[in-house]
Amino acid sequence: MIGLEETKVPELDPYLAGLEKVFHAPELTPELVAAIKLISPHCDFPASDKYRPIWEADQNGACWGEYEALAPLFRAMPVPHKILEIGPGMGRSLVFFSKKLGWEKSEIHAYEGEGTTTRYTVQGPRFQDSFCGNIKVLQSVLAFNKISNVKVFNASEVPLAALPGPYDLLYSFYSIGYHWSIEHFLDDLMPLLHDRSVALFTVPDDFKSFPRLQTLPHRIVDWKAAWPKDRRLKILVLGKGELPDWR
Repeated sequence: MIGLEETKVPELDPYLAGLEKVFHAPELTPELVAAIKLISPHCDFPASDKYRPIWEADQNGACWGEYEALAPLFRAMPVPHKILEIGPGMGRSLVFFSKKLGWEKSEIHAYEGEGTTTRYTVQGPRFQDSFCGNIKVLQSVLAFNKISNVKVFNASEVPLAALPGPYDLLYSFYSIGYHWSIEHFLDDLMPLLHDRSVALFTVPDDFKSFPRLQTLPHRIVDWKAAWPKDRRLKILVLGKGELPDWR
């Protein structure tokens, strides 16, 4: 194991990492740090409480960047009754947005894959066997943060298109759109949306559009990531019908 004095910590954006801690990190057990490393290789920590506030700052900073970019949209739409997050990781967004946006009474579904294999192509095709989640750890982190209204679906057992939609809000941060092109998921995603749904996807700063996207209502929002501290990304806001009017 790497010694504590040799462990490198991520250099976070100081503004985003310094904001209110809405998501709270539980004790960094060996099981939790193993799960963290799979989805966040820059957080290669030993199971030591010394690194608990660092991971907490990393997770909250990522959420604050997304929140500040999307706040005008969230103000323009009603609180969604039915929500789906695809690829929730350790649950940071489920916790953060539930608390910041009043999702405590919403029906929330999370779609996560159990596994230790990652086959990412960024803007390329998808792989059906690329999973790096730990559902047991995800559920423990949600429980620690007192989030009890989330039902987790195992991606290895339930096809994406078979989820019980439609959803008022569907989002995927750092999964669909980021690790694989959203173009390869549209046939599965469209049945999960109704005419007033909003769908959100993290995409790279050099995101390339594609012909089918041009037939759907959409907007691109710039945002600042917490790590690396100088990274800028985009969020694709997509609808099946008319999107909310926000400036």
